[in-house]
Amino acid sequence: MNEMDNENEIKSCIKTLSRGLMQGNYSIAFSGYKNLYKIGAPAIPALKDSLLSIDWSKSKYKELSKYVAGIFSLIHDIDEAEANFIQEFAAKKGCPQYIQALMKSKCSFSTKNYQKYKCCGVDIFEHKEIKKQCDIQKKIGGWLKTIPEDDLGEISRLYIVRKEEIDENAAGTYTPGLFKIVLLWDSHFKENSLPFKLSSIMIENTLYHEIGHHVHRHTFSQHTSDNEKEADRYAYRIMKKNHPYLHIVARLLNKIGFKSESNYYRWGL
Repeated sequence: MNEMDNENEIKSCIKTLSRGLMQGNYSIAFSGYKNLYKIGAPAIPALKDSLLSIDWSKSKYKELSKYVAGIFSLIHDIDEAEANFIQEFAAKKGCPQYIQALMKSKCSFSTKNYQKYKCCGVDIFEHKEIKKQCDIQKKIGGWLKTIPEDDLGEISRLYIVRKEEIDENAAGTYTPGLFKIVLLWDSHFKENSLPFKLSSIMIENTLYHEIGHHVHRHTFSQHTSDNEKEADRYAYRIMKKNHPYLHIVARLLNKIGFKSESNYYRWGL
């Protein structure tokens, strides 16, 4: 691809990303996001222009926050130093406080805060300040080894995070298009204790659930409940294979009345 074709592709992808962000159509937005992320550093100048050319004094539409958050997040994912520069520059140019807060929140994440390693071909980023009493790398590696190799294909990154780095009430997330998984590690119990084993099972199940979203290539759509059930069914199959005794307990709970629509697929009740 020559330089002119590359520039045209970048402009086209930015147009797609911008349209999706402004319209709140995240399927369209992530299509542009994914392609620009693959292009990488060559897309930075055009993305910077998209933000630095904004006249903050005339920008009062609520859609602006979605637009800025999307463009800025992409820049940060490609080059953290450029994102930090834009944050400082925008503040000096009179960027509204709520936009500054968005940028500051994104910049609070940095790969320097994470230990990076690879398990089963997947790049793992484990937050350095997680309170733990076990070898998380060993646990994650063991769990991933039980997943078919093809099911892990194209997962770009798996983040192991603290509560501060994930949405409230979320145990894990999956980002369509970027194929990124975020997994909360909230188990500070002593390894091999009963509380540790129970919390470990919950974390393991959440990991399989998020991988289930990836296997089925779920996107942001109106059929969220169907996607969740499909991911739950995937997690259940892996959990049943890895923990046959847990499956027996679940069946016993079913017989004595602990059955509901919300946990049917998650625990096989």
